[in-house]
Amino acid sequence: MLPRMKKIVTLFLVMAMILITASCSAGNESSGKPHGNETANNGNQNTDEQKQEPSSDGKYKEAPELAELVAKGELPPVEERLPEEPCVVEVSEEGKYGGSYAGGGFGPSHGQLDTEGLRFVGLLQIEPDLQTFTPSILKDYEISSDFKEYTWYLRKGMKWSDGHPFTADDFMFFYEDILLNEELTPAIADAYKAGGEVMKMEKIDDYTIKITFKEPYPAFEVVMAKSFWTRLYAPKHYLQKWHIKYNEKANELAKEEGYESWFQAFNYHLDDSQAQQDTERPNITPWVLYKIDEVGNKYYKRNPYYWKVDQFGNQLPYIEEQRVVLVQDSEMRIMKLISGELHAAAENPLPVKDYPLYKENESKGQYKVYLFNNTRGSDCAVVFNLTTKNQDLRPIFNDIRFRQAMSLAIDRQKINDTLYLGKAKVRQAAMPSVTSFFEEWMETYYAEYDPDKAGQLLDEIGLKWNADKTARLLPNGKPIRIILETTEEFIPMCEIVAEDWTKIGVETILKQQERSFFQERVPANEVECSAFTYDSVHEFNLRVGTANLLPPFKSITLTVAPLWNDWVDSNGQKGEEPPAEILDLRERVLKIMGLEAGSEEYMELGKSIASDMVKGLYFIGTTVAPRVVIISEKLGNTPTEGTFATDYGFWYPYKGDTWYFK
Repeated sequence: MLPRMKKIVTLFLVMAMILITASCSAGNESSGKPHGNETANNGNQNTDEQKQEPSSDGKYKEAPELAELVAKGELPPVEERLPEEPCVVEVSEEGKYGGSYAGGGFGPSHGQLDTEGLRFVGLLQIEPDLQTFTPSILKDYEISSDFKEYTWYLRKGMKWSDGHPFTADDFMFFYEDILLNEELTPAIADAYKAGGEVMKMEKIDDYTIKITFKEPYPAFEVVMAKSFWTRLYAPKHYLQKWHIKYNEKANELAKEEGYESWFQAFNYHLDDSQAQQDTERPNITPWVLYKIDEVGNKYYKRNPYYWKVDQFGNQLPYIEEQRVVLVQDSEMRIMKLISGELHAAAENPLPVKDYPLYKENESKGQYKVYLFNNTRGSDCAVVFNLTTKNQDLRPIFNDIRFRQAMSLAIDRQKINDTLYLGKAKVRQAAMPSVTSFFEEWMETYYAEYDPDKAGQLLDEIGLKWNADKTARLLPNGKPIRIILETTEEFIPMCEIVAEDWTKIGVETILKQQERSFFQERVPANEVECSAFTYDSVHEFNLRVGTANLLPPFKSITLTVAPLWNDWVDSNGQKGEEPPAEILDLRERVLKIMGLEAGSEEYMELGKSIASDMVKGLYFIGTTVAPRVVIISEKLGNTPTEGTFATDYGFWYPYKGDTWYFK
């Protein structure tokens, strides 16, 4: 085994920023492990990485609200609520307890990352430099020299928010009874696999777990760091009564709750995402859901058993409560920011075209506006469904010349000037330029505005103009017509795209859908053409086979060919088999997951993957703009610069549990 926390795994991550750590230390020899060759910079973080005792007298401090409950005998003392070795977080400012933080939410199950992102916790913490991982939920861990074996050491005495012990049993419950249960997990994600085989999890004792893979999996640390999305544990003591293995009457219980089967009821109670409805479910996050009001606003209270403290011995989080305030649209969110009803915003990107409005109202709203880096492949990308049910359009969509033509027909500079005040970068949908094997041609490939060349390509494939040149005709003589579906956020970009495509004779009808409905239609193969953000495309995600990078490019919002995905997920029992070139690309992506970043084979394979994905024009990109980030001046320990991206969990590197009201 490697010495604890001494193995350096290079990930080549993003954005040149000043190296800062506000690390979680267990009070032992563990130290942060860098995972890349870039540095990053975040405004309000302590640059000193050192081990500190929580307080000189060995006593911990807690919020007054919790101290009152202790005095009444309704809650154990803070020393009994914390683990033996809590996670110690270095803060630049010792915060104050109290306050209710409000963030916008665009629906009951989505658009809530401005609150959820502050609740994220992972086995490892992604530090603000975006290259260093430090122990978080884990006290420590070891990796074998061949990257096939990971040993996790949990924090003794750590508890769920209801006071129940958090132990290896919660990990084994997830592994044995959720991940390996076909009714709960019909298709196991590639993030849990190496060499095509699912990982093996073994309980050594209550606080030690061993993970074994068939083949090397050096990128598994990424999965550990992003375990807020890639689930690795669940509260066994709470959930087992809905599981058929532990309750033979689980189906009866499910029917009493209005479900047809036990696994439907189980999934309802398991869910702790933005869509969570069970207000009794315990968690290990800094705040836990306790109320949903009549209009759908959600309320999260401080977790009294939260297992982190600052270097001064204060139990985190400082803030008492989180509120998700539902907003109808982006304009309503802006008004609530200006009126001071919301305390931060960055998710569902704030339109850059309104940047002057944000700046003009800084004093009135008592907030600051920042421009953060963005690692999206494209803020808005268009996808033609290659397995569309429309048999007139399917052969057209599958002709690469058609996708080339439609890319050339988009006036990206107009999108930039109109919607981003010229602050965006015109580019094709490709991995971000900070990717280690990125080449400049990738972001300019068929990204120039050339409607004449687009017309020539359409002529080549037989989409000729009608007599009066008002529309191009399909082989059956009918005018070609495409329905482009998207959600509110991408309507302004798509209006320009639809206009440009119609100009070259491909009539495009834009259709706005409610986001949840849109996310149901896309994977169900109901959509001809769709648009959404081309996100999670950094090699950070490539190496664990997640998001849009694993062919056949499955995503909840952008799916190139839903029937290909059905075939892969069902092991060939459903859907349609993808073409050979797609299966080959998939195999290369699976192979790179087992390679050490930066090696000669890794670089060569990565370059071939990135190249083929761009040349296939499976995703047609437009622009990438900086992320507008607004944060209330009332808050402390907040970032002033950095990267805001799904690759790293949005707010996760900036440690929302250390934010406080001044």
